[in-house]
Amino acid sequence: MATRKVLKDRWGKPLLVQAVFFDIGGTLVRGNLKHVDLLHQALVAIGYKVTRDEVVEANDLARRAVTRRRRRVAHRLDSSEASRRWLDNLAAALNLTADRAGLEGELATAIRTIETRAEETVDPDAPALLASLKARRLRLGVISNWSADLPEYLAAQGLAPYFEAIVASEAVGSAKPHRQIFLKGLAALGCAPEHAVHVGDDYWADVVGARDIGMHPVLVDRDHEAVHSDCPTITRLRDLEDLL
Repeated sequence: MATRKVLKDRWGKPLLVQAVFFDIGGTLVRGNLKHVDLLHQALVAIGYKVTRDEVVEANDLARRAVTRRRRRVAHRLDSSEASRRWLDNLAAALNLTADRAGLEGELATAIRTIETRAEETVDPDAPALLASLKARRLRLGVISNWSADLPEYLAAQGLAPYFEAIVASEAVGSAKPHRQIFLKGLAALGCAPEHAVHVGDDYWADVVGARDIGMHPVLVDRDHEAVHSDCPTITRLRDLEDLL
C-alpha cells in the first residue's frame, strides 16, 4: 500500500491547515505556454533578439546561481533579493542592457499581455478539488500576479464561487514573491501564515515567496522538472488532497 504523504510542521507533526491559497496562471488555469516560453516571448516583445535555447540556458544559470547563494546565506536572502539576483544573472547571461527596475516592469507587463492572448483552459482537476476542499471546511483564496480584473476573469471561468478572497497583484500594488501580496491574502481570510498553504507552479514566485512569510508552499510540477527538492511537489492538482 502506498504511503500517504501529508504536509507537516517544523516539528514533524501533521499540519493544521485552515486555508489554502492558489495561484491562477499555470496552476488552476493552464495555458499552452511553459514559463520559459513566456519569458522568451516577453524578451522578444520588448526588443531583445534572443533564441529560446539561449533563454533556457540563461534561466537555468540564473536559477542555479540563486540556489547556490541561498544555500550559503539562506537567513539573509529574502524573496525580493532572490528575485533581484535571478534577474541580474539572467540579464548578464543574455547581455540585456536595461536597468533592473525597468527590465522587471517591462517583463511583467509583456508576460501578462502574452498570457492574456494565449489559449487558457481550467485544469480538469480544479472544480472537483476546490469543491472537495470546501466540503472539508477549508477556506480558499487566490493570490496571483494578475491584472485587477481577476475576479471577473474567475467568474467567467466558473471558479469565483469557490473563493472567499481574490488578491491580484495589480489591485494591491504588490506582486509575488514580495511579501505584501501574501499578507493581503492572509489578512482577507484572517488566517495566520503557519496555518495556510499556498499552491503554485512557479518556484520563485510561489514557493519562495510563501515560505518567506511562514506559509506552507506546494509546487505544481506537471512537466516533472523536479529541479527543486526542498518543497512538497505534485504533478496533478488532484494530488493536493493527499497532502492535506
